[in-house]
Amino acid sequence: MEPINIRLPEKKLEKIDEIALKNGITRSEVVRQALTIYLTLLENVGNFSGIRGLRIKPSEITATRRRDLLLLRLRNRQVITLGNTSSGGVGNKPGDKLQIDGRVLGRIMARTALIKVVAVGATPIALVCNLTVELAPSGLSIFSGIREESRKIRTVEILEGHTEENFETNETGLGITVVGIADEEELKIGKITPGDLVIAVGRPVVGRDILEKDPIALETVMKLAGSDYVHEILPVGSRGIKREIEDLEQLYGIRIEIKENIRVKLDTSSGSTSAILLMVQKERLNSLIANIGEEFEVIGEVM
Repeated sequence: MEPINIRLPEKKLEKIDEIALKNGITRSEVVRQALTIYLTLLENVGNFSGIRGLRIKPSEITATRRRDLLLLRLRNRQVITLGNTSSGGVGNKPGDKLQIDGRVLGRIMARTALIKVVAVGATPIALVCNLTVELAPSGLSIFSGIREESRKIRTVEILEGHTEENFETNETGLGITVVGIADEEELKIGKITPGDLVIAVGRPVVGRDILEKDPIALETVMKLAGSDYVHEILPVGSRGIKREIEDLEQLYGIRIEIKENIRVKLDTSSGSTSAILLMVQKERLNSLIANIGEEFEVIGEVM
């Protein structure tokens, strides 16, 4: 890397030093991360003059929710997406119910949050993580896993947020928020059509079972989100596949006919996005089979 010299007001420098001290990083690293995030935003939203000219009032932003995803629609027909996830009692602290390495926890949770944004066709541009543990050693281990998983999406910048430095904690907790951006027409929302096949990818599991099987790869979801024959992608949550299908039927006023004698369990919780649902154009099923590289099952059809 090549050094650069910049001049900043004293108040800005004090703020930078405060952030650096709180997060255990240098002043230079704070400035580097801030510039990197800003440049990433410029690359994905438009050039600098375009941003300055885009004056948007709060009343001109339409906010809608899609499960735990927030969509902010701008007047230039771009959409900012906010997805999040959290965990508690999972880690390597004495009070954690599920004992796992911090790096593994970071990878799993980053993947979960990123998939929620990628699934709707948006490009993640920033990830923020806050922890309820100390920075060293627990936080550093978790952050390393988050960075490892996030490198798979080259456009995403990571802001390693707050850690708990005032009190000694006995249990691990974290929250992750991912910011994404997409053009309105690129969103995979509301594009389900009659005849679409409903396909379950992965297998709903929770707890230690997640560690004992390979979860759906983030790269797989990215590939599916870029496929025109995949009309919608729905990460399955803790309520299971059956409830997700019922919500889809109510949301879009459609009916989904579930096949008999399917292998996947419809009522099992899908921890850490261990399963997703796809709505796929029936005539393109062979294209999916050739490209998916994951365990899947056709479980129904949109009537």
